[in-house]
Amino acid sequence: MKLCYQIAGFFLAGTALLSSCAVYVPTVPSTPLVTEAGQVEITAGIRGFSSLELGGAWSPANHLFVTAETALQQSNGSETSNNTTFKYTNVHKQASVGLGTYRLVGPEQKGYLAATGGFGFAKADVYDPHLGYLILPIFGRAPITYYEATYQRYYGQLYAAHLGRVVSYGASVRGTFLHYSLLRRNEEAITSPSNFFIEPTLFIRVGSGPLQFQGTAGLSAPTHVDYDAGSRNNLSPVSVLVGAGVVFRPHLLRARTVK
Repeated sequence: MKLCYQIAGFFLAGTALLSSCAVYVPTVPSTPLVTEAGQVEITAGIRGFSSLELGGAWSPANHLFVTAETALQQSNGSETSNNTTFKYTNVHKQASVGLGTYRLVGPEQKGYLAATGGFGFAKADVYDPHLGYLILPIFGRAPITYYEATYQRYYGQLYAAHLGRVVSYGASVRGTFLHYSLLRRNEEAITSPSNFFIEPTLFIRVGSGPLQFQGTAGLSAPTHVDYDAGSRNNLSPVSVLVGAGVVFRPHLLRARTVK
């Protein structure tokens, strides 16, 4: 068990390092398991060590659900050059909405199939200490590159799950199309083509009451790589999608009250 914790910690640390300087930061794919009209799910979780994600899903009618999510990632760092220390903060903010459909399958209705799509907006302010130089008006030069970006993301997602009494699990694949409306490097506009990311994940949910635990593990990889040595890792990142959180299902709370 101790070894499992050590591996998980190492994996999460790698996640933070891989995505800390990326302009595009994917969220952990939302996989609601609503099964009938009127059900609601509210999720709260973390990705890596620095990203907080909140989301919700509501089924207004059988076989239909709407989703909303927001995410905030923030990390601090510093670089020293010529006896001058420059402190910086990387910030990603994003929000999205979606619409989906679901269906229960199998003789005992334990299989769950869903498809969803949506769009969102994001803003990123990212400093990369491994590239170039940022010219500071007062302190001179610091070994760091600054990216400023706003972008829209459009996504489609398919996922399937097995619904258990205590443990449910499944797999998801999401495709995300990214379009920049603003992209600057060290205050200068740069051109980057729109990109498409493939994002497969596995997820597990544990619990039978209104408050349940969910874990997700997967990958986000671009279909196009920007080979500009100055921005490849920033604009075409490969990100590890590892997240953990809780799911609140209020309809189960009402069911317990009735009993």
